[in-house]
Amino acid sequence: MIKVSVLGSGNVGFHLVNLFYNSKKIKLHEWYSRSLESDPRVKVVNEIASLTESDIYIICVNDDSIAEVSDKISNEGKLVVHTSGSTAYNVMNKKNRRGVFYPLQTFSKFQELNYSKIPICIEAENFKDLETLKNLSLDLNCKYYQINFEERKTLHLAAIISNNFTNFLFGVSKEIIDSKNLDFNILKPLINETVNKIHKLDPIKAQTGPARRNDVNIMKMHENMLKNEEIKSLYMVISKMIKEKYGN
Repeated sequence: MIKVSVLGSGNVGFHLVNLFYNSKKIKLHEWYSRSLESDPRVKVVNEIASLTESDIYIICVNDDSIAEVSDKISNEGKLVVHTSGSTAYNVMNKKNRRGVFYPLQTFSKFQELNYSKIPICIEAENFKDLETLKNLSLDLNCKYYQINFEERKTLHLAAIISNNFTNFLFGVSKEIIDSKNLDFNILKPLINETVNKIHKLDPIKAQTGPARRNDVNIMKMHENMLKNEEIKSLYMVISKMIKEKYGN
């Protein structure tokens, strides 16, 4: 049974602890957190140097802190991986064997997820550790992808545009709805269908709307309705890109 220690108690660390704790094939050994005092599922450690020996140390902190955290792990010759989409594994201290265990998903604490649907992007310095990460993914019933750093950066960029930017636009839409005391729930079937549609259609073929039709009068009306100049500019830029994409 693989013994795993998780370092970090943010969104990713929180969910990985849940995932490992509920696995019958993985031993959740320790959880490093600066803020938690205890957890009924696992031993909580507040100092990195106090972590005891584990098969894999999984660093779940912001990108700028990965190197510093890896430096503080006192054990040597162990497999240490991080969960970042845009950081190379060689930023970590080479006293340990290094790799990447990147779950490509959006994580929010207390938002339940179907963990078996999460793709895991893995990378390691040597073949043996790569096999360990493959087995770890399979033990979690997750599909893994052997991805190098350049490929992972590309995936992360695409993920930010398709997830983070899209969610920001959901927020903008809600602000527009709220400004007229309308119910945001009215939009949710449309949002759901937009996402569901790309499971069957290429997004390029699924595009609809006034910019796709080059409906100039509607776009001009919308621009006049938008009082926030940044949002108006965003509307105009995206509309222009859609028009150019489809030759309008």
